[in-house]
Amino acid sequence: MLSLGVAPVAVAAETPDYGYSYLTMGVENITYQEAFLGSGGAVSDVTTSSPVLNTGGLYYVNDKFDFSIDALATFTPLGATERWEDNQGKAYQQNQFEYLRTSTNILVHYKWRDDVRVVFGPSLTYQTYKRYGLKGLNGYQNPVFREGDTWEEKSTDIFMDAGIAYDSGTLFNAEKWRVSGRWIAGIPIWSVTENTKFENVSFDDFGFRTSLEATLSYEVMKGLHLGWFVMLGYEFRAESDPQTVSFIDSEGEWQQGTAWLPEAKTYTFNTGIQALWKF
Repeated sequence: MLSLGVAPVAVAAETPDYGYSYLTMGVENITYQEAFLGSGGAVSDVTTSSPVLNTGGLYYVNDKFDFSIDALATFTPLGATERWEDNQGKAYQQNQFEYLRTSTNILVHYKWRDDVRVVFGPSLTYQTYKRYGLKGLNGYQNPVFREGDTWEEKSTDIFMDAGIAYDSGTLFNAEKWRVSGRWIAGIPIWSVTENTKFENVSFDDFGFRTSLEATLSYEVMKGLHLGWFVMLGYEFRAESDPQTVSFIDSEGEWQQGTAWLPEAKTYTFNTGIQALWKF
């Protein structure tokens, strides 16, 4: 009698290398506008460009979910001239302006289809608007700030974002060229702004923001892509409620008055070289 035995064979399923890290070095171009259209009116417009660093990654959770972390920081804020005009378009004041931003975005990715994801999550953002070298034009003298004064607005926000992303989730594709992108919109769930001119006073504000970004990269070796990143963004801040403030006026006297944050719009164009890797 012949006995045949068949030993079980264990077969390990091939799992593709999933997720990646990235680093972007580029330039952020910001156009910032403020508008208060009350009595006398005040409208400002300034555009500044600064180098930025952006780093982060995409991380696998399971077949239905991933998550990503993105961190951005202004590397060296560069100054530009900000001009102020009244309701009739007459310039009455100018100053130097610097903008600095740091942000951390955490997104949960629901994989709706192979390359299409629904994303949502919080974002922590810190922004600084620094103004200095104040100068009156056409005989104007600011009643609050002295010529040459320096002051800053510091804004801390927690946004809740949601949107759609296109991403294969891996650098190991059949094609060497790779495209990814996403559209995000969000509203602040917590926001506080302080101005160094007014001690112990904070302003609460509300608004919304949206952004569209894309990366085109090429596989230079297994697990390493080099490419180009582009992002367009828009943020709107509504005028805040007024607050009672105490301050030293341009004549050096203590005064009490009312202050608020004017309506503001921020247009962002961010572009640079991006490296993506998974080793």
